[in-house]
Amino acid sequence: MPSLKPPSASTVRSSRAAKKSGGPVTWVRDLLKRPLKVERRGAQLHLVLGEKPPEPEAPTVAPTSGEALRRSHEELRALLRRHPETRHLMRHLGFIEQHLGRSGSRAIKRDIPVPVLRKGLEQLDLLMRGDTSEPLAELRARIDAAVRSRGAAAEARHDEVQVSEASHSLFDEMERSWTGQMPLSVTKTDDSR
Repeated sequence: MPSLKPPSASTVRSSRAAKKSGGPVTWVRDLLKRPLKVERRGAQLHLVLGEKPPEPEAPTVAPTSGEALRRSHEELRALLRRHPETRHLMRHLGFIEQHLGRSGSRAIKRDIPVPVLRKGLEQLDLLMRGDTSEPLAELRARIDAAVRSRGAAAEARHDEVQVSEASHSLFDEMERSWTGQMPLSVTKTDDSR
């Protein structure tokens, strides 16, 4: 007949530990990893299991650029929450923060116009004066890189073609100089035939 006596506390703890650690196979594997030591107790020598060696720390992997941008966004959001009026006073930075939350790195790379990024960068510099936060420094570097790359591309496009409006008489004068046509008074028109 089974005993009605409840299991002892050590039995319960060991069964919980076995369940936590992954079962008996994991327990035996952990047991075999422990070093053996020889201890002298009086005149006798005893073979004893040593302490479990410390687990080697997992190498810290540098966060991906997406994770770093998420941390930067959270840090910027926290900074703007600390001072609620800054969202209204520094609208460009608030705009950048909102778009980062919506579309991530695409906001910096394509969506937000370069002048807004420039102004937001200036505003971020003002807020970061006393703060040496690594995520905010990372965000500042990414915005600065985007401004430089997209700004250079925009300037290259503007150098190719320049268009401005001109009056009709100025256009006619320029057309004559480009094509080398005779003045209108000398050329025959359809009415004079």
